[in-house]
Amino acid sequence: MKRQGIATRLLERVCKNAAQEGFDFVEAYPYKESSYQSSDYGGHFEMYKKAGFHVLLEAEQGLVMRKQLNKGVSK
Repeated sequence: MKRQGIATRLLERVCKNAAQEGFDFVEAYPYKESSYQSSDYGGHFEMYKKAGFHVLLEAEQGLVMRKQLNKGVSK
């Protein structure tokens, strides 16, 4: 079921629901190395980037990416 847009649709729904519930941002933790991406469901960097996430922090094994949901809140 890979490459059919399912994860993207789920991510869009999570962001929409979180915004409706008053959350200010959503974080994701994709791996930097593509070899890790299938092991723990960290997700693909490009999917988050296309969805409006930015890199907040680079850790040893992966990234912390964040998307601001509600305007007027600092990142």
